[in-house]
Amino acid sequence: MEQEYPDIKIIEFRSTTEEMALRLEPHALIVGSSLAEREESSSNDDTEEYLSGQIDEVNEANQFLYDCYPETDDHEEFSKHHTISLFKKKPWNPAMSVCSHAIRLCHEVNLQKATYLYQKDKPKSGSLFNDQWMLIYPPILELIRNFLVNSKQIKSPIAYRCEQYDAVLAAFNKVLRPYQDCIYDLIAYPYDQLNEIDANGVPTGQKISVAMLINFFIKTLFEYLRSPKYVQRVNDRRKVARRREKKVLQYINKLRKHYSRLIGVRVDLYLPDDKKNFTPKEIVSNFHTLMQKLRRRESVHLAGYVTKLEYGVDQALHIHCFFFFNGSHHREDISLGRMIGEMWDQQIDGNHSYFNCNTSKNRKKYKYDALGVISRDDQAKYDNIAKVIHYFAKFEQYVLHSNLERVKTLNTGILPHHRKEIGRPNLTQHY
Repeated sequence: MEQEYPDIKIIEFRSTTEEMALRLEPHALIVGSSLAEREESSSNDDTEEYLSGQIDEVNEANQFLYDCYPETDDHEEFSKHHTISLFKKKPWNPAMSVCSHAIRLCHEVNLQKATYLYQKDKPKSGSLFNDQWMLIYPPILELIRNFLVNSKQIKSPIAYRCEQYDAVLAAFNKVLRPYQDCIYDLIAYPYDQLNEIDANGVPTGQKISVAMLINFFIKTLFEYLRSPKYVQRVNDRRKVARRREKKVLQYINKLRKHYSRLIGVRVDLYLPDDKKNFTPKEIVSNFHTLMQKLRRRESVHLAGYVTKLEYGVDQALHIHCFFFFNGSHHREDISLGRMIGEMWDQQIDGNHSYFNCNTSKNRKKYKYDALGVISRDDQAKYDNIAKVIHYFAKFEQYVLHSNLERVKTLNTGILPHHRKEIGRPNLTQHY
């Protein structure tokens, strides 16, 4: 009797606090477990990495994050990618930075159920001291300052869709916009008085303290975050991301049942400098041509693949690819990754415009090994694949580039036994 293996499932861990707040602000937790360090790579593998001007921007930041923060939820993970990029002196787009701070700010306001930032501490009767403002949530104050300073660097509307940014911006426009020239410098001085300006931008002739102004901003943001419209948008985005993740994992489970052994190969495909302006349709069209050429090679036995189309700050549009080859016909995963990368270079006239994750030097960076030989009974390897797919899917729960709003970014190939039944596959329907 054939042995049954458990299906790999969507990663989902929640704390008690998150269970209580799930209806309003649902976030999945990723819990990492340490694995043994892999062997150091030989110097012979340096050549390919040196030639490539790219980095694996998904997994490098992800693995570094897990090393520093082994247990973290999605909103914190997104923000810590920003912190890590600063630590590694990698520039972030100001628009992405301001989204990161907006995401953290919204989460903190929701978590603390904060409707104010400063609270008046009334002295005892007969005291010589006046009422004093007390700062209740220092992290929220710092997040507001970070949001404001990053917003100053943005000269045009951001090219990303982010519900949290929209909520913070709406509250900012309603409360702080008339004071934008001075509020950043005064936000930590609650006693300072400002000339009050009404909703129409007309001075009222009254004074308002910085503390009261910031309290009004926090209360307005809290109300936006509890509004049915905002909650629905956040939940809809999360459901779409998780539905796509579930379909990809079902696809991988079917590959697992169909093949006793697979070879996992990860290659990131980029665009050369003269083609950075490619549209999603153009880069996908070139990828489809690459796949047609790959399938025509009699020596190549491709079982399936998963792709993630993304828009990076430095690399513009690019595709993260996870290929699965028939382990009965292939052994060498490094050469397969190099072959795909070279075919991509020929297709787009690039100069090493790919990143081969399977080289020994690159592979040792990854804490969760999902590459190379994947035996059907290797549950640990399939669990690691699920972590990679989870990362592919979840980032769009928060930030999505406007060019990709109507594009299906997470895709799979067609199962081999289905492909034989339907004839020549129409890959376009998957995008």
